[in-house]
Parts: sequence; C-alpha cells; structure tokens
Amino acid sequence: MRLDFRKRLLVSTLLLGVATPVYAQTVAPVETPADPAAPADGDTIVVTGSRLGGDSLKQASPISVVSAKEIALSGQINVESVLKDLPQLIPSTTGASNNPGGGVATADLRGLGSTRTLVLVNNRRYVAYDANQIVDLNTIPAALIERVDIVTGGRSAVYGSDAIAGVVNFVMKKDFSGVQANANYRINEAGDGGNFNGNLLLGGNFEDGRGNATIYFDYTKRNGILQSARDYSKQAQVDDGEGGLIAGGSGSIEGTRFAIGGVNRKFETDGSYTPYDSTTDAYNYAPSNYLQVPQERFLMSAQTHYEVSPALNVYAEGQFINNRVKNKLAPTPYTGSVEIDADSSFLSPASQALLKGLDTDGDGYVTSTIYRRLTEVGDRVSSLDNTAYRAVLGANGDIGGGWNYDAYYSYSRTKSIETQIGNVSNSRVLQALRTSYDASGNLVCSDTSNGCVPLNIYGAGNISAAAAAFITIPVQNTSTISEQVASASISNRNLFDLGAGPVGIVFGTEYRREHGSYNPDFALSSGDVVGFNAGEGLSGGYDVKEAYTEVAVPLLANIPFIKKLEVNGAYRYSYYSTAAKSVNTYSGGVVWSLIDDISLRGQYSRAVRAPTVSDLYSGSAQDFPAATDPCTTAIALTNTNLNASCVATGVPAALIGTAYDGGSTQIQTVNGGNPALREETSDTYTAGIVLQPRFLPGFSFTADYYKIKIANYISTVGTTNLIRACYGDADNGYTPYDSSYCASLPRDSNSYAITDAANTLANTGGVTTRGVDFEARYGMPLNFGAFGSATSKVDFRISGTRLIAFDYNPLAAIPDLTINCAGKFGQTCGNPYAKWRLSARTTYSTGPVTVSVLYRYLSPVKDDDSGTVYAVEKIKAYNYFDLTTSFDVKPGFTWTVGVNNIFNKQPPILGDNQEQANTYPSTYDPYGRAFFVSTNIKF
Repeated sequence: MRLDFRKRLLVSTLLLGVATPVYAQTVAPVETPADPAAPADGDTIVVTGSRLGGDSLKQASPISVVSAKEIALSGQINVESVLKDLPQLIPSTTGASNNPGGGVATADLRGLGSTRTLVLVNNRRYVAYDANQIVDLNTIPAALIERVDIVTGGRSAVYGSDAIAGVVNFVMKKDFSGVQANANYRINEAGDGGNFNGNLLLGGNFEDGRGNATIYFDYTKRNGILQSARDYSKQAQVDDGEGGLIAGGSGSIEGTRFAIGGVNRKFETDGSYTPYDSTTDAYNYAPSNYLQVPQERFLMSAQTHYEVSPALNVYAEGQFINNRVKNKLAPTPYTGSVEIDADSSFLSPASQALLKGLDTDGDGYVTSTIYRRLTEVGDRVSSLDNTAYRAVLGANGDIGGGWNYDAYYSYSRTKSIETQIGNVSNSRVLQALRTSYDASGNLVCSDTSNGCVPLNIYGAGNISAAAAAFITIPVQNTSTISEQVASASISNRNLFDLGAGPVGIVFGTEYRREHGSYNPDFALSSGDVVGFNAGEGLSGGYDVKEAYTEVAVPLLANIPFIKKLEVNGAYRYSYYSTAAKSVNTYSGGVVWSLIDDISLRGQYSRAVRAPTVSDLYSGSAQDFPAATDPCTTAIALTNTNLNASCVATGVPAALIGTAYDGGSTQIQTVNGGNPALREETSDTYTAGIVLQPRFLPGFSFTADYYKIKIANYISTVGTTNLIRACYGDADNGYTPYDSSYCASLPRDSNSYAITDAANTLANTGGVTTRGVDFEARYGMPLNFGAFGSATSKVDFRISGTRLIAFDYNPLAAIPDLTINCAGKFGQTCGNPYAKWRLSARTTYSTGPVTVSVLYRYLSPVKDDDSGTVYAVEKIKAYNYFDLTTSFDVKPGFTWTVGVNNIFNKQPPILGDNQEQANTYPSTYDPYGRAFFVSTNIKF
C-alpha cells in the first residue's frame, strides 16, 4: 500500500534559501569555529522540535538525531540513502524508483506517506518539487548539515499542516570561516552505477564577528544502471501458478496479440496467426528499465547575516538548483479497440480467411482489441529538467525583558520541463491501421492526410521506418509549484519562574500561499498520446492564515520523586481558502524526571493535513498499478459466489478461469483530483521513558510507545481494493462487500479485461498504527590507542522500531476491508512493513584513524493477500553490514574509504507481488556490494 499513491508526473526540486544552507550528500562534515550555541562532541544536542528548544532527551515528543559525522561515515552521496536506514522511516521514492519514479527522493515517516511527513530546513518549510508539495531530498547538500532531527508524532500545532507523521528537520551549519573542498566517488562491485560528488564551501566573518557570509557550490553526477545489468532483474518474473517463478512479462507483445470474442491470438512475422499463450509469448519489458535512475545536479547556496545591534540581526539566504534526471521504460504498449482490414496484403491468406469469417457486417473490417509492443518506435524515455530557487529575507533580535522576535518572508519556486520520446499518437495509429487499395492495387491509408503510411502491426519487426515516424509524437509538459511564506513570532524563554525553572512562551502568526500548475502539451492533455501516461492539466492554489502559541511550564522540582515536572502545550488556528476553512490543532505533553537518571514523558497531539494542490486540482491521468482480475483465477471456476459475480460483470462463462487478459499483472486505471476534499485529522499519543544512569557515564536509553489514528484519509481507494469491494475475497468466501463498486471496474467489450478502473481521490477510510521506538547510545574512552595515540574511544548506537499494528481501511463504508500491514507487503500494503527494523553503529577512534561498522536489520514479512497463494509468500529477514575507515592524513586533510553491503546481499526475487525490478528496490539493496572513497580538504 503506497500510502501516498504516486503520480507519473515526477519532477525534481530546487530550493532557494532557508535559515542557512541545505543538505544531501555524503561528504565529510564541515568544521565550524566554537560556538556557545553549538554543543561540543559528547554534549547534549539542543533540538528544534519545539520553537522553545530544549535537550532532545528531555522533550515530551520522541526525537532522533543523525549527526553530520554519521552522514559522512555512511559513504552515501545522497541523504535519501542515509535516512532510509533509520528505523522510523519506510523507503519511499528513491534513486531505484523508475516506474513510478522521476529521480526524486522523499521521506516517509512511519510509512504513512511522504505527504504526511513535513520536511523543514532550520525550522522553515522548504521548496516542493511538484504540486503534491513534497520536498525532494536530493536538493539538500550533506556537507552543510549540522544534524538531522527526526521528530515523530503529530506536530501540526507547532509547524502547521502536513506534520501528521512527524517532522524531519535539517539543521544547517553557520558562521563558517575558511575554504573547504570535498570530493566523493562510489561505484558498485559490478563496475557500474558510478556516483560522483564534488563541492566547495567558502565563508568568512566580518565586522569583528558581527557578520558572516557563506557560499557553497555542489555538483553531482550519477550514472544509470539498466535492469539488464543484473541477472535477477533482466527478465520479468511471474508466478507459474504452481509455487514457482517463470519468465513472464506483458501481454502487449512485439507480434501483436489480438482478442476477438474473448479468444486471444497472435500474429507471426509472415502475417499468419497462432494461439496466444501467456506463459511463453509474454513480452519481457524488464531489460530496458532503469535499476538506478541517472542524475546530474548543480546546486549553489549562499547565506549571510549581520548583527546591527542586539535588537536587530538581519539575515538572507538563497539557493539555486538544477536537477536533471531520466526515466526509461520499454517501448510503448499500444492497447485498444481498432478496425482491422480483413483483406490487408500484410496478412497471410489464413489470417485473411479468419478475419473475413468474423466480419459479420460485411464491410471488410473487423473490430478487435489489440495489444502491440511498438519496438520499432524505440524505448520510452522521460527527460526531466528541474530548476528551483528559494530566497529568504528576515530579521531577529532581543527587544528587552527577555523577549525576542523573528520575522521573515520566503519565496520558492520550482519549474520542471519534461520531454518524452517513444510516445505515439492514438489517432494516427487508428488512421494508419484503416487501409484500402488504390487504383493501382497498392495498400494505402483510407485517409491519406498528414502523409499517412500504412501500419503493419501483423508480426514482430514489421512496422516500416516511415510508418513508425508517422505515428511517433514527441511531447513535452511543464509544471510549476510556488510557495510564499510570511511569518512573525515573539518568544520569551524566561517569562517567570514558579520555583521549578523558567516558563517559556511563543506567540506567532503566519501566512502561506501555495500555487501549482501542470501544463501538458496538446497531445498529452487531449488524450491522443499513448506511451507515458496521459493526463489533463491542472492549475490552482490556496492560501492559509494562521496564529499559534506554544508554552512550556516547569511545575515542580527537587522534591522527593520529582527532580523536575514540566508540562507543555501548543495551539494553532488555521483558516484555509479551500473547503477545509477553519482548522484547529493542539497538543499537550508532560516530562517527569523522577531522579537525574530516569525521566518519563508523554504527549497528545491533534494534527491535520490539508489537501495539496495536486489533491485538489489535478486532472484525470492514467496509471497501471499491479492488480489481478479475480475472474482469471482458478478459484473463479469453483467458487460459486465469485463465478456468479464474474458472469454478472460481463465475463463469458466459458472464459472464466482463463488468461483472457493476456496474463497481465497490471490493470489500466484512471485517477485524478477532487476540489471537495476536506482536511485529514490525526490523533497521536506517545508515552516513553528516558534512562541516563549516573553510574554509567556516556550511556542513554529511550523507549517510546506511539499510536497514530488518521481520519478523513485522503487517498485513492486503490484498484486492488475496488476489486475486493466488488468481488469479495477469500476471507468472506468471495461474497461482494458492495457490488456498487463494480461500476468502477468497466471491461473491454472484446477482451473482457478490466480497463480504465475509476480510482479518483477521496476522503476514504483511515489508518491506525501502533509501535515502540527505542534507542541506546554509549560512548566509552579507552586507556590504549594506536597510530601514535595513547588513548582511544569507542561509541555504540542501536536504534529500532517494533511495529505492533498498521491497520489500513481503504473504504470507511466497508470496515471489513481493513488490513493489518504490520509484518506484511504486497499489492495493498506496498513496501514491506517489517515488524522489527534495527540500525546499529559501532565506531572506534584512535589518533588519526576512525573505523565504523553499521548493521541494519529487517525482520521477515509475509504477503498481505490471504486469498491468493503467490510463489513467494514470505520474504526472510535481511541483515546488511557497512564498513568505513577515515584517516586524518594531516591537519585539514581527511581521506575516507568504505564498502556498503559488505557481504553482497542480493534482494529477494518475487513474481506477481513485486513492486518493480522483481523486488522492492527501495527497501532491499538492488545493486550489491559498493565501494566509496572521499577526500576532504580545509584551509
């Protein structure tokens, strides 16, 4: 279940500004001068999960922290590859996402969808890459990251809409002085997928340290990898129906499959026909697809601040990013009802005789549904050129009496231009298929306009170059998303003291405007294009006016069993220009420190997610999700309920239980936006414990229980769930849950396959998830060392999540469709929701050398469809190990080498229940062992 149901329109992003640089690469961390606000190594980290700040271990909401050092040790070029190893995040779109894909990388806390995870940079909203208002992690350079704070649980009262699952906040370095250059290169053991990053950071202080200016340049180039480069992905795999996997693919084949009256046949190269067999004749679409999407990115970031006086500090930031990516798919599969010329000279005498016998009205043409892979046209390639920028201008300062203010204005805009090749014009295909003979006996188009050339689809490789050129249609679309934010707040962290510590309070107001557009060219918007999914344009936006407050009140301190007792609360009122109108969010929490060693904490939050521009205004678009027509399965022959439903929905009794759909594992679907959508609401409860025993210095342990319940869930129902609603499932004996949903599953009149399933956005059912997060850290100095050092240090960190339940109900009206995705994967749940996710790092440092080992664990998962027995019903547990060694060659020069996936663990291979590339490539490493090297020079 991809809880953020991704569209085909995918663009990268650029960001201009935010209160300091950005993040996303794996270079060595930037060193900054000592700053009283910045903790020294080993000190507690002051987090920004609350506008009032505080120690990460003493917040009411659970907070995880990833340091710049850990990012550097990972050896990863993009931050997406670092964050996906965190137990709280479920992999979403990554560099392995080709279809759907788009070259972007997104964050998905708890597996609730990337639209429900708010990504911030220095506590400010960042630029989105498309009308779904999601941040592309590729646009944030890792060299500038001070740390990453992951705040789980609803935080809408503090940060506004979208923070239902939580917040990923990138805190950037500032006041850098000097020059730093970094280069990083990684390559797979197979010798492919080379990934280079180089960056340069320049900065300096002025006016005796009252001001600073920093500029940063970053270049990344990632080579693509085709699925043909790996044995396990070069051939599409499908279930053989007997518990094994066999070579499979698409029912749209090079030689043309054609269906008349539910009988499937195929054309041979000489124009003759033979019966179609899905087990041997399916087209292998896998080799042409990318396993790793190629990318080229240039980023520039600048920032400055100047303290005019304690009451006035002005700051400005700006970023520019150009990100270019490609997606590649197999040649266009043309499907649809056409008129075939029964006496075409392209056909053999036997084929002519067959068609003439089926020409019931005697007009010389036979209506047939064809499934043709247009290999003569070439692969489908989508080239995305994304340009984004963001600017921030603001001021803050001390206005006396302990009061401080911060006010800023930001503007960001992303423009994406997508150019597609490999598409064909539907109208021209139909024109070129309808043929007749001229006076000289030559086969010509009946309509010769536009230079029409007859199209010979009757056998593989038979389409002439002239005919391919006639039907080919290059297309282009442009999309933009812009955001304006005006924000002002005043705060006092020492308002008064009740005897247990200073009371802190924040008041603020914010105005935000979002606007997006998608402008396909005429062919795409008219629906005439076949290849990449066609879609209508969109243009729309909304604004929201908000006022908020937050308070933290220490109540008691230093009495028996109460070292400190503090409560906090937050409230935000929002008024949307959309149907959501007035929205209230709020939270309350408590931290109770029994003694210095032990603290208990708890939090309740009401959060919201307003519909995005895309949710509200996107036009109709095609999609091809994985789904199985139940009437093609063997159970449809023996189960009387299912058999009756199949007959009632138009499948001839003689075809039930056969592969009349060509053995396809995808169903053509139509989706789109809905301007009447209301906001989602969520209730989040967390309760936890923090241990910092004084008898074990350097050790800390946290464990937090969470429960998140989302109502008015914005989503498509999903083609698989529409099928379950219409036909029932094994759990209820295939009794329809609600037969009215069958109207959303129309069937083709010739092949009887489900075509154009209606799957538009709505406020559907809901999600309830429960689990426990835990983390332990321990740093221990040692009285021995090496490489000229008499001492050393070892650091341990283990983080984990135990997923107790993930109950997903796609239709509020049918609660029986609820499925618990904990420990499952498949066509409903999507990416694996492992019950146990662990990440552990051990680092040993002595003198100039640091050695670090990262261990990652995913527990076993089972398929989510109890009514279908797949060849692979269970994916076993996975263990990954990474090794990094860093050398301080001399002051200012660091060299790092490492290997990811040391034991070359291969991904699980699946058939009908896969995501893409015969596996789940965003969850399980699809590339194998990889090596990396980086250098960092500072002077």
